[in-house]
Amino acid sequence: MAIILSAFVSRFGKLLFDLAKEEVEMLFGVPGEINKLQNKLHMISEVLADAERRRIKERAIDYWLKELKDFMYDADDILDLCLIEADKRKEGSSSTSSWVRFSFPFLSWIRKLPVDHEIGTKIRELNKRLEEISRGGSGFNLQISPPDKQEVTSRKGRQTSSVSEIDIVGSEIEEHTRSLVDSLIKDDRRRNILVFAIVGAGGIGKTTLAKRIYNDGRIEDGFSVKKWVCVSQDFDDITLLKDIYDGTKDDLARDQSRSSLEPKVERSLGGKKLFLVLDDVWTAKVWCELLCNTLKSCAAGSRILVTTRNEQIARQMLAVDIRRVNKLSVEDGWSLLCKKVVLTGEEGEIQHLKDIGMEIVKKCDGLPLAIKAVAGVLCTKERTRRAWSVVLESTAWSTSGLPEEVEGALYLSYEDLPSYLKQCFLYCSLFTEDCILDRYKITGLWIGEGFVKAEGSSTMEETADEYYRELIMRNLLQPRGKSFCQMHDLLHSLARYLAQDESWVVSKVHEVGSSNGPMKLRRVFVRAVHEVATNGPLTEIVDVLVKKDSLRTLAWEPRLMSEAQMDLIFNKLSRLRVLDVSFSEIQRLPDSLGNLIHLRYLDISWTNISVIPESIGNVRNLQRLNMSYTKISVIPETIENLRNLQFLDMRKCEYLSRLPNSIVNLHNLRYLLVNFTKVVGMPAGLGRLQYLHTLKGFMLQRNKSKGWCTIEELRSLSCLTDLSIGRLECTSSSSEARAAQLRNKPKLSILELSCTPGLQPSEEETRRIEEVFEELHPPPSLEELNIREYFGREFPKWMAETSSPASFLFPNLRKLDLQNCKYCERLPPCGLLPNLEYLSISGFAASVIDVGPESSVGSSSTGSGGGRAAVDTSNHAFPSLKSLCIYRMPNWQEWHWDKGTQAMPCLNYLSLQECPKLMSLPEGLLLHATSLTKLEIRFARSLAAIENLLSLTTLKVKCCRDLEIVSDLPMLTTLEVADCPKLKVAENLQSLKRMKLVDSDMKSLPSYLLKRVQTSSKKRKRVQVAHLEKLEIHCSIELMRKICQRADPEWPTIQDIQEVHVYSKGRSVHALYNKSPFSFTTNFNDTTTSSSPGMPSSSSTMVTVLSRYMACLGLSSFSLSFLRFLSGNSL
Repeated sequence: MAIILSAFVSRFGKLLFDLAKEEVEMLFGVPGEINKLQNKLHMISEVLADAERRRIKERAIDYWLKELKDFMYDADDILDLCLIEADKRKEGSSSTSSWVRFSFPFLSWIRKLPVDHEIGTKIRELNKRLEEISRGGSGFNLQISPPDKQEVTSRKGRQTSSVSEIDIVGSEIEEHTRSLVDSLIKDDRRRNILVFAIVGAGGIGKTTLAKRIYNDGRIEDGFSVKKWVCVSQDFDDITLLKDIYDGTKDDLARDQSRSSLEPKVERSLGGKKLFLVLDDVWTAKVWCELLCNTLKSCAAGSRILVTTRNEQIARQMLAVDIRRVNKLSVEDGWSLLCKKVVLTGEEGEIQHLKDIGMEIVKKCDGLPLAIKAVAGVLCTKERTRRAWSVVLESTAWSTSGLPEEVEGALYLSYEDLPSYLKQCFLYCSLFTEDCILDRYKITGLWIGEGFVKAEGSSTMEETADEYYRELIMRNLLQPRGKSFCQMHDLLHSLARYLAQDESWVVSKVHEVGSSNGPMKLRRVFVRAVHEVATNGPLTEIVDVLVKKDSLRTLAWEPRLMSEAQMDLIFNKLSRLRVLDVSFSEIQRLPDSLGNLIHLRYLDISWTNISVIPESIGNVRNLQRLNMSYTKISVIPETIENLRNLQFLDMRKCEYLSRLPNSIVNLHNLRYLLVNFTKVVGMPAGLGRLQYLHTLKGFMLQRNKSKGWCTIEELRSLSCLTDLSIGRLECTSSSSEARAAQLRNKPKLSILELSCTPGLQPSEEETRRIEEVFEELHPPPSLEELNIREYFGREFPKWMAETSSPASFLFPNLRKLDLQNCKYCERLPPCGLLPNLEYLSISGFAASVIDVGPESSVGSSSTGSGGGRAAVDTSNHAFPSLKSLCIYRMPNWQEWHWDKGTQAMPCLNYLSLQECPKLMSLPEGLLLHATSLTKLEIRFARSLAAIENLLSLTTLKVKCCRDLEIVSDLPMLTTLEVADCPKLKVAENLQSLKRMKLVDSDMKSLPSYLLKRVQTSSKKRKRVQVAHLEKLEIHCSIELMRKICQRADPEWPTIQDIQEVHVYSKGRSVHALYNKSPFSFTTNFNDTTTSSSPGMPSSSSTMVTVLSRYMACLGLSSFSLSFLRFLSGNSL
């Protein structure tokens, strides 16, 4: 069940405890009733864990739990009504302290409530129902279990690891990867597109193997387009076609039918060599009836890789190679278990438990998913024989009544979860099995549903994020980068089964389900419904949904929703706790929004809504409101009634210019995001929001007499962790800035300080802004500092002085971003910051002509005169720096870094842009930046050479007009050159595999590529064309003509490269060549390029057809003269 009763009862019992006072019972005319309700629930809660375990096999217990859960939902709603009435009576009182103290502020205001006969009657009825339910469960002989303790494992310092390589064990997967990649890239001319298949049981590692292949470098080099699509059992034709389309998805926004999509998909992939993975295929129809014909125009050598549990499906798809993934051996299983339990790589820590671990592995039957799931259980246990034996002997291994595929290890991993995590896990089944879940979205939904219980000083968001990380650590959610995750289809099946009919994903009316028995539908995710010129199915779904008046969550994916439909929902579904209509095309919210008195979570982001109705003030329980990326221009003053609001997101509301004055009454607000709006000031009194953790877009105003907030009000906001302040030039004095007391905010980790762009300050204004910044001294806890549009000549001493080295002032600083400090004459010395990983510098003063070690280590002269400061070279500068970006430095000429200054040993990415006078890269960079793998340089017009970077693997240069030499880069695999007309030498690039050349005026290939000039009197290795795997050229029509005519000297060079793509400006004309298997396709037409270059000619079509025919005959070296003859010499 999506709500775990033990967690629900625990939360509900806490509320009752706050209410169980004699005077409360008397006021409602229910003496003793609340205490009776509390005591009865406590007795029931002691046996709930046993009941939830047994309900899978015993239908009577299952029915009893459904009845109890239905009671709990009703009781929750009744107490919610009490709190709402208490809130209304509270208005007019001057006291706010109890609102801050209690999550459910009932007791503070109960004395002001009139005796409410209706509420008293409902409480008595609740007790009667609960008495009956209790009697009904007395015959089950349920055992008492100890209560859960909320102790999130990830808090213990355990770090989740990357799942890419740690999941790989055994030689078989390595062999499968190698041999399948060999087969996928080899010249096989049976058909234009060949299908390959990976077959095996669920959870055996098919997707892991497919990902290994998908990310293999040879696949990357061998195909011009790669696509990965999860198909799943209930795949949608329209979504699938859009996922495969090779172009901007906005092009297809209005296409909702196969007939309109298929030709667009075909054109987008025509002539391109495609590698497509169809993951988790359940029917051959996805290929035979949908994609086979659509992908027929792909270039020869295109490949489809399918993963499926059913070998027959692979055969129906005419797979030419079927690989069955076998179960892991016990030894390989133990190796995987060790890797997932001990993420530090010290598997020796658990070798003394190997005998027990091997028995656990045997129970997992060689399935990697099962082993990882159990590893997620073991990593929460002590590393003792007793703790591991308890897992081995758990009755959850043999629980019957479950679908066979989720029995054993998977159910054990669920059963081991504490109740507060069980409900979060089950909630994820509300979405489709292939859904990529946004980390911040899903945790916000958990909060909205009441699943998250913050303890101590932690916020709801911090606690929810701990829950998320533990589910990742337990291998029940699979991370997709830092901000997204996915649930394995088998775990999704388990969660769907356990949630039963309480949660549904629907796209058709019949999927809404029927509410048989006591359990009612509580959560619905309405999937996108693809329709053309009608919203009939959506109307039918709405008509059915509004009859499900017990709904608590409604997530609406379809773009269409009329105001009338929304009004109907708001009027009928008043018990909603969560409403998500983000990304829909609704224009406004109806006034009936005020009917949703139980609502906790409202997301209207990315919609066209421009008005928030006044009735939002009735939604008094709302905790999270996301209106970001909307057209809202005014927020009603009634928002002050939302006293429980904790999260308010207004980012990118570009029409919003002012906040309501009443926002300062939202005393429980923790997160206020107003950045990227037109808001020019904050209302006075914002300092009352003492529980703010995040404040983005705090804008200052000069005119304080008009009710604007000053920077001094930040003094009382001691809980801030993330703060951005804008328009700092409006601060009148240094004393005003000092009063903000930023230094005394011990939790502050992210700080942005900015002024208004484009100012032309006077001397007095320059002096004052320097004094203001001097007083905005951050605390040592700072991890990220952004300074934008600062117009002082000197940075504040807390950044620049060496008497108190920055390494001591900011030991935790990891990111420093300095943008458009146009009047600063020197860069700040930040080289000794021990943990600085990211440094970005852009838009500094025109007087900065050189950068040297004073920006790295040692002392810095901050005056306008004097020579270069002395440098202490005994320390490594920038010991942790990984990324360095320097942009828009108009007069920077020299980068002083000699070979004696050791620095940047960890640097792996360097970007230099719009530095037109920089003449060379420093010697120290070449010698000491030994981890540098990626270099991007743009608009460095004076740079003449890029040489001797021995670790560099990727180089991208653009608009470097004086660049002449690229040489001695032995590890370089990828080179991109755009608009560098003087580049004549590219040599000693022996590892080069991929090259891209961009110059719309290019009329011939550069000399360093041409085969006839490859020889040189010097014993230096020029670009080895035969070693290139892919060449992409963007050039003039003249060079396009030469290539299509296979003229000298271009064709002898091109024909040796495995894959060549040639495009005209704007990509309207193309020529695509593949060496093996041979193919040559183009839409170039010499007679029509001036009028309609995008139209393929009949001759080019014939060339394509004959080229493919020649390939089938094995005549890849056939003379083109025969083709010219047949095509009327148009080529």
